[in-house]
Amino acid sequence: MADHIYEIRDAVYGFIQLDEQEWDIINHPVYQRLRRIKQLSLTDMAYPGAQHTRLEHSFGVMQMATDIFNSIISKERARTLLKDRYHLKESGFDRYRKIIRLAALLHDIGHAPFSHTGEDLMPFKSSDMKKRYDHEEYSIAIIKKYFKDIIEEHPINANYTIKVEEVTALLGDTSKCAFQGILLLFKGIISGQLDADRADYLLRDSIHTGVNYGMYDKNRLINCIDIGQIQDTGDLVLAVQNGGWHIAESLVLARYQMFTQVYFHKTRRAYDHHVSCAVKEILIQTYPQFDGFYPSTDYLDEYVQMDDWSMYGKIKEGFGGKHGSIILERNHYRKIYETGLLPKLEEDEEFERQRAIVESKGIDYFEDEASTRWYKLDKDVFICDEDSGYVQELSGISPIIRHMVDTPRMKRLYVEKK
Repeated sequence: MADHIYEIRDAVYGFIQLDEQEWDIINHPVYQRLRRIKQLSLTDMAYPGAQHTRLEHSFGVMQMATDIFNSIISKERARTLLKDRYHLKESGFDRYRKIIRLAALLHDIGHAPFSHTGEDLMPFKSSDMKKRYDHEEYSIAIIKKYFKDIIEEHPINANYTIKVEEVTALLGDTSKCAFQGILLLFKGIISGQLDADRADYLLRDSIHTGVNYGMYDKNRLINCIDIGQIQDTGDLVLAVQNGGWHIAESLVLARYQMFTQVYFHKTRRAYDHHVSCAVKEILIQTYPQFDGFYPSTDYLDEYVQMDDWSMYGKIKEGFGGKHGSIILERNHYRKIYETGLLPKLEEDEEFERQRAIVESKGIDYFEDEASTRWYKLDKDVFICDEDSGYVQELSGISPIIRHMVDTPRMKRLYVEKK
């Protein structure tokens, strides 16, 4: 009897298919928590349609990752390279497709309430208070604790004999894995400059916010993904065929446009501040044992009980303090000054002058600064020659990309509304 296939209707891909193991994963109570964590926190305060969640995004990343993998192995040269380098049989492609699907489906399982907002409330790893846990580390820990049995013991896994560490390896887990070579290669499908995560959220966020800034040719991107080879070392890398390098460029530009128009929108960023302050107050009052931070990965049972709904409930009960009231009343702090994306000296000086005025009047305020680089040269996109298979960097081809390596330093000054 054939395994049952489930279908989910999706705003980006139409229908997404899941097998029985994947269906059991998404019906797990810990996975359903993603239904209660919005993808863009309180961006709906500026873009009311931004109500989508980490749940549907995770479905989308699984579909995009599957499409990218299928596109790669449909190319004869890439298929031969993978077979020869990693001694793969035909069944090996099915096995690694399944590992990639599971990793993509579970990649965001560790997100805190309100997604990236409030990540400054992640606990520090040691007493020197230099490095915090990130949501990827929570994802790895949660997968190992709550999903190990579904991954390893499900009847479907008899066809693949996948270990949970192979899934978490694609999310950055280096603790234990005997297949680091090929998994390190496929990790780029989940996390990189042109990964399935970014490819999905740009489209999905655009659809739900009602803007076109994140739109790009999805099918062209999928069709152009390939396996290339670094000429000096012989290492295999994910790459875009040189006939389609413009689609790689367009994806980078889409991220830049979404950053300036949506992710760093002045109202959205004001609510990021209010959410972080309100949740900090909630944690202090209701979880005093964690000193105002989220529970560490040693306390996952407590951590997975937290989501947007639970925090909103505490805010409505008055535990969010002053900033909780601001959220409920939509009475956010207002921006009174901002610099350019790459501010000149006189702009920085004016920022300092404005702040001094605010401080002299005793007005409550906060500063916000953009610090995310639009393009990281250490994670340069590879473009491969379709004949030789050798790669070169996108930054060496595109003059636009070469001018996007600077880190934006836009600063904003917000004051309490009186």
